[in-house]
Amino acid sequence: MKKIQGLPFVFMLFSLAIVPSFSHAAKKRGPIIVGIGGGYSFFLDSGLKTYEVYHSKLIYFSEQLNLMNTFNLYVQYFPWRGFGFQLEFDHQRASYNSDLKWYGHPESDGKIIEINHIEEPFKETWSLSSIPASILYTLTLRYNEKIRPYISAGIGYYFTSGDEERFYYRTRLGPEKSGNIVKLGLGAKYQITPKIGINFRGVGGTVWRREYGFNEILYRGPEQFDYLIYAETGKIVRAERLFVNSFTYLGIILSLEYTF
Repeated sequence: MKKIQGLPFVFMLFSLAIVPSFSHAAKKRGPIIVGIGGGYSFFLDSGLKTYEVYHSKLIYFSEQLNLMNTFNLYVQYFPWRGFGFQLEFDHQRASYNSDLKWYGHPESDGKIIEINHIEEPFKETWSLSSIPASILYTLTLRYNEKIRPYISAGIGYYFTSGDEERFYYRTRLGPEKSGNIVKLGLGAKYQITPKIGINFRGVGGTVWRREYGFNEILYRGPEQFDYLIYAETGKIVRAERLFVNSFTYLGIILSLEYTF
């Protein structure tokens, strides 16, 4: 995990090192583009969309995590024709629905410890934000120079926000609030005027957490929460073995660009 955490730093140093050489080699300074826009994202992993478990006299629990609208801001610099760099900020709003009725906890000897923790269904808001640095490659179509398809790939940091007890402790995302992200993009730019353009793209991001893996959560037994923590503090804390190691999402973003 320590190696993964150092990747964004190494990537940024590499970018800073090669940008001056590209600029020196270019006949003239490449364009600087600022873009602002929004879109919509969704989880690709089915294990993060809906989850429900029911055991008579033990537990009823259902939850649903959804990504929603996205705000995106970026700066692009093209030292060579068709080849550039991007630094962006992406903020995604999200929701978490939960319904918990925890009746009892099974012991190894077959006995049931009565709990009777009954909650009203509730909905919490949270967010997933990221700051990735990417490399871009664009193509200019001969039959229409105003349209420029492109691809991008980058790495960076992500951080989440949400209520401590009603989201972080109980959700399958676990208590980690920040980490690393790998982001890919495929899109097309349309130049309305020499200064103003539109950028439409599809993006995919993978958030790396405690260890590698794209595993989904298959366990649906009654022991969803840590009983010892609940007995000591009264807090509902998800069993650690039910935290996801990583997750992937997809989205679409439409942006307005200005070229300096």
